[in-house]
Amino acid sequence: MTSAFYCFIVNIPGKLFMKIRLAIFHLLILSILASAQEPVPKDTFDITSHAMQFPHHYKKWGFQVSAGLSMVKPPEDLLESAIQAPLANVHLTFGLPWKLSLESDLTTIIVSNQLRVGPRISFLVRNFGIKGGWDIAYVYGQLKQSGFNNSTQAWMHYPNISFGYKLKKMAFTLNGELAIVANVSTKSGEIEVSRSKTFLNGGTLTFYLEQRIHRNKVLIVGLKDNYVKFYWPTWMLFSTFNRFYHIPELYISWIL
Repeated sequence: MTSAFYCFIVNIPGKLFMKIRLAIFHLLILSILASAQEPVPKDTFDITSHAMQFPHHYKKWGFQVSAGLSMVKPPEDLLESAIQAPLANVHLTFGLPWKLSLESDLTTIIVSNQLRVGPRISFLVRNFGIKGGWDIAYVYGQLKQSGFNNSTQAWMHYPNISFGYKLKKMAFTLNGELAIVANVSTKSGEIEVSRSKTFLNGGTLTFYLEQRIHRNKVLIVGLKDNYVKFYWPTWMLFSTFNRFYHIPELYISWIL
C-alpha cells in the first residue's frame, strides 16, 4: 500500500503537465480558428474620390489641394539658348452642388506668374468621365536684371474639356484647352512698347496619369504639349517671332 501511494504521488506532476500542455494546445487551435474567421479589412480605396484631374462628382463643399513642379523646355530661338525652367504650381478644387466645382491654379517662376480661376461641370458614367470649364487668368511678369527693366500684364481665357477613364487605383485623363489672349500690355521701364487686343494664342493638349502611391495619397504625372505663339512665362522678353511653337512640359504633382 505504501508503494502504491508513493507511485501515485510521484505521477501527479507528470499528469498535470500533460493536461496543461493539452489545454494550451487546444487554446492555440481555438485562437487560430477564431482569427481565421475574423474578416480581413477590405481595401475600399477608389481613385474617383481622391483624383483631381479625372472628371468626377467632387464632394460638395469639399476642398482639394495639390502642389508640384513643371519642367519646360522653350524653343532655342525664343530664349537664344535652350533652358529647362522649373515652374512651381499649386492647384485647388472646391466642390459645389449640381455636379459643379471651382478650380484655381497658381503657376510661378518668380519673374513670371499666372493665376487661373474658373468653374467646371463634370459627368461620370461608370468608369468614364467628362468635364468642361472656362478659366480666366491674369499673367504678370517682370524682369529687372542684366540691363532689362521689362514687364508684362495680360488677361487670358482658357476654355477647356477633359475626358477620363478610371480603374480602382489609377485614372487616365486627356485634357484640351484653347489659349485666348484678351489683353496684353508690355512695358520697358515706364514706356508702353506694345499692346494687343483679343487673339487666339493657340492651345494645349495634356495627358494625366493619377496613381495611388501610399494609403490615400495620389501622385499626378502629366505630359503637356503647348502649341502657342507666345508662351506666357517668356513674354517679358519681347519676342518678335510670329509663329507657333510646340513647347513640351512635364508636370509632377502630389495631392496633399
